[in-house]
Amino acid sequence: MNSPGPKRRFFSTGTAVVLGLGLVLLLGWFAYQPMIPPVWLHDLAADIALRAAADPDAPLPRDSREASPRGLADSPYICVAKIVQKPWDHIVAVTSDEDLRAHPVLTAATWPKNNLEAVITEMARDDRYQILVLLKDNTVIDAEMFYTFWADLESVARPEGYTPEQAIFTAASKNGVYVVSAADDAPPESCR
Repeated sequence: MNSPGPKRRFFSTGTAVVLGLGLVLLLGWFAYQPMIPPVWLHDLAADIALRAAADPDAPLPRDSREASPRGLADSPYICVAKIVQKPWDHIVAVTSDEDLRAHPVLTAATWPKNNLEAVITEMARDDRYQILVLLKDNTVIDAEMFYTFWADLESVARPEGYTPEQAIFTAASKNGVYVVSAADDAPPESCR
């Protein structure tokens, strides 16, 4: 007569480890997801880097990782209307030096769920924080941090912001930082 083997457990140690690892990965994804910049912000930063004029006084690269190829862009103009696919009628850049509580356009705009106070608190934490705000019919549809190590927006921070037709910028690399400027002299066909 055969004796039955040892009774099989419902959970083994290996199953518990795999399930625990899966749970950690799932929780990590949900915790990390709010920190991922939206596509339009990522694309804007990439377009700034692609179209930035080279710094004429830049030190020579120490190795190939520091060398940036130039001349890949078909135009020096950064056309925000082509990059941001959300419907918007104004984009406003605010630097850390500005007081959001006194901003004439953004304090008059409708913010979702008391979000203005949260943005003010966040910007006060670090002087490298800048913010880009997309407005549609005087309502904030998106407000995202744009860090100074991505690009300096001081030259394009004006209270009234820019309409899609006006939001044409250029960038230059200066002392290792991209500096964005308004392209007031851009030809009308530059963003078609």
